[in-house]
Amino acid sequence: MSDTTTTKTMEELVMEIPIEKVVQPTIPVDITIGEAADLHRYATEDKEALMARGLNPDLIDELTPRAKFLQDKQSEWNAVYQSALTNTKEWEAKINEASLLQRELKYDFQFALRNNKEALRKLRNIIDGSGNTDLMQDMSDYPKLAAEYSDEFAAINFDNNKLTRADALSHELFDLRDKVDGTKNSSKKQEKQMRDRAYTYLKELVDEIRAYGKYAFWDDENRQKKYSSEYIRIKNNKNNNSDKVEN
Repeated sequence: MSDTTTTKTMEELVMEIPIEKVVQPTIPVDITIGEAADLHRYATEDKEALMARGLNPDLIDELTPRAKFLQDKQSEWNAVYQSALTNTKEWEAKINEASLLQRELKYDFQFALRNNKEALRKLRNIIDGSGNTDLMQDMSDYPKLAAEYSDEFAAINFDNNKLTRADALSHELFDLRDKVDGTKNSSKKQEKQMRDRAYTYLKELVDEIRAYGKYAFWDDENRQKKYSSEYIRIKNNKNNNSDKVEN
């Protein structure tokens, strides 16, 4: 019997990260990927010095595939996130349209049904209430009530296109509601979780190589800078300068 070695996929490796160790990006993902590419170049140039301190050279070669994996997962998450934003904007636009239409219909119906007590009672049941769920139901109820008292609406030359649009809005809002609710829970989406795992997997390696670099060049400030985040360094400098101005 011979031993066989099965190479795990990147997906399998990132899924092995304990949930409590998964972190969300603290700097923009594109910056993270770019800095990983820079680190790969620096570490390759300094490979002998880093190996002398105990760094496994295979770790340097790991930077590129991990960075590419993160790039792919970020793209997948961006597609989901942008779609969610589109749904939210569409929902808000249709809610606004329905609110304006409801305001018109309220006065149209009150005038058309002004001499019919029973019809006005039914109208009050529609008008009462608030919130988006109630608004969705109102858009469905107005056309039904108008159909029940068609003579009253014909008498005021009512524009039935309003009812057609109200009915359409009720269905459109119903279809969008689940998508919008999903947007609110976007952090629980699989694509978001996988992106965070991919970021964690790359960050762990970046932190490890940077630690070796800072140790190997502890007495060379300029070379040490190559093993730290330029983004964070610039950000900290800006914050420090801002504090000085305020003081």
